[in-house]
Amino acid sequence: MTEKITIDDLYSDAGSFDEEAVLRILKGKVIFTKENEVLFATDPAKLKARDAILLYTLAKKILKVNQKIEDEIITRAEIVDKTRINDNTVGVTLMRLGPNKGKQILMPSGSGYEMPTFKVAEALKLLKNDKE
Repeated sequence: MTEKITIDDLYSDAGSFDEEAVLRILKGKVIFTKENEVLFATDPAKLKARDAILLYTLAKKILKVNQKIEDEIITRAEIVDKTRINDNTVGVTLMRLGPNKGKQILMPSGSGYEMPTFKVAEALKLLKNDKE
């Protein structure tokens, strides 16, 4: 006999991803202004383009989850502006992180990209592996 499940069985107090793990990765690398703008605490040019983009995307996601911003979608122009990474490098990196190639971590959304919640752990793994 199978156990009957209800909608209540799908709720979780833990959240949709490990926010503390995201905050640990972000600490010392990004800061938030009072206006909830994401700024790099370290020079993003000294990071791999992939890592800078992932950090920025995770920062926007954590702000969105905590209802500090309305939209977590990032655009190519926004990334170029915030990271000061060459536009061509940003474009290639976004393609590698996108759904058609590579890691498939960033998905097209409207006029930009966003990281699906189920890809947060994968992004964290990529960032942690670079430290080792």
